[in-house]
Amino acid sequence: MIRTAILFTAIALGSLAARAQTAPASGAFTISGVVRSATTGAPLDRAQVTLSTTGSDETQVAETLTGEGGAFRFDHLAAGKYALAAFRRGYIGARYEEHAGGYSTAIVTGDGLVSQGLSLNLFPPAVMDGSITDDNGDAAGDARVTLYRQQQQDGQSKVVTVDAETTDDDGTYEFDRLDAGTYYIGVSAEPWYAFHPPQRSASDGTPLPLDQQPHSRLDVAYPVTFYANATDSGSATPIQIHAGDHSKLDMTLHAVPAVHVAIQMPKTDSRQIPPIPQLEREVFGDDGGGGEQFQASGQTSIRTVDGQTLVDIGGIAPGHYTLRDFGENGASRSTALDLSTDQTVDLGAAGNAVDVSGRLEMASGAALPPVTMLLLKPGGGGSSVSASTAADGSFDLHGVPPGDFTVQVNSSSGPLDILQMAASGAQLHGHRITVGSDPVLLAAELSHGSVSVSGFARRDGRGIGGALVLLVPDHPQDNGDLFRLDQSDSDGSFTLSRVVPGDYTLVAIENGWSLEWSHPAEIASYVARGVKLHITDQPANLDLPSPVAVQ
Repeated sequence: MIRTAILFTAIALGSLAARAQTAPASGAFTISGVVRSATTGAPLDRAQVTLSTTGSDETQVAETLTGEGGAFRFDHLAAGKYALAAFRRGYIGARYEEHAGGYSTAIVTGDGLVSQGLSLNLFPPAVMDGSITDDNGDAAGDARVTLYRQQQQDGQSKVVTVDAETTDDDGTYEFDRLDAGTYYIGVSAEPWYAFHPPQRSASDGTPLPLDQQPHSRLDVAYPVTFYANATDSGSATPIQIHAGDHSKLDMTLHAVPAVHVAIQMPKTDSRQIPPIPQLEREVFGDDGGGGEQFQASGQTSIRTVDGQTLVDIGGIAPGHYTLRDFGENGASRSTALDLSTDQTVDLGAAGNAVDVSGRLEMASGAALPPVTMLLLKPGGGGSSVSASTAADGSFDLHGVPPGDFTVQVNSSSGPLDILQMAASGAQLHGHRITVGSDPVLLAAELSHGSVSVSGFARRDGRGIGGALVLLVPDHPQDNGDLFRLDQSDSDGSFTLSRVVPGDYTLVAIENGWSLEWSHPAEIASYVARGVKLHITDQPANLDLPSPVAVQ
């Protein structure tokens, strides 16, 4: 929204070759440079350049419009840090040396610091469009087209959802203003002619067996289809998009016989209907470093017989699904389903799932945030099992399947870091647990992260801007949530916030933003040459006495 407003402002002033800047309080320093096309290197005129303060209360303090040579200049600046950004019609707005995750390099003004002769590069956007048709070549209107992108997130390469839209009546879709990168497309839709017969019951109200239910040749569904023509995300074709590309990608959906799942909910004395389970399907779980989930569409009906709720979901394309159901205190659990044929699932049967219960506490002795959620994330990807905590920090998770899980805690005030954890009935590996056949008791001590660590990244005595500054915890494979990172500013300065007391190694890596730093082997050589730090909760703002060498 902000970028769009600024862009319209620049267009409205398009009759000007340059615009007088609005400057902050008078000072002795200057920030200047040229806005260029990142693909051709050509200077860009009529680009709007803004200068803002940094920090949580960021405020724009000056702006200007580039002339024919793409030049910009801000004079009379006080010593300090400034965020520099440019916007131009036909290009994607960006900050100076911007990287994924919102990291960029602030320009620092002061005696002996370089803040002139900068090059701020903008990329032209790419466009992807096409049409979706069915088996007969007819347009598939109202189809949902999901755009995925492979990108760095949390120190690893993941495939994540970046956009989605619905096709027009003529089956067309369009994604514009795309950055260069690797993308995937997935399409889900319902055949317009599909007919899913309603489920029938015996005279006493009990459902008839699935093999006695009515069938129809029109009981069909489209599998979720990935470009070019795959029904499994692992076989999807990666789409390489370069800056300024216009890619036309058409796809055809093929209907298959639909399947049906009948879900028997646990019996309850309550007259309230329990939360309805959701069918989800994971995509890019193996290739994408954790996977993305979407809710499968289907025709759902609900009945109650002798205190037992029966949920029927029809019109589902065959495939591998996760059935997520919800219990008390917001707890959820997941059941893997291979829906190659019609199936009945009894959620009242315990199977080999176990209960995980325990208590969470803040290390400071303070109360937990009003809304605190414990999550168990499966190590091989898939849906998380989660539960809200009670006021005293206690929690109960029911129906947790055996397997490896990473323990995470989120709250209304942001993620909480685990300082230490104890478990009974499960194997403990740092912040991971291995659940077997026994009930699990889990206790954890939490922190918001109370320390701010500041310093300089330098090489040969000179500050290096744009470097990846990474604080790596001891035993990183078990303490992924304790990593902290920042991008160094033009003078090499950096600040790492919300650091949890403990033992770390600090590294600064030039051109390190493509590293999968969450994998210990990827950064082992850098860590071997890093700076060892033992951080306590005092002082709360730690200024490092010596710079960290940029590798």
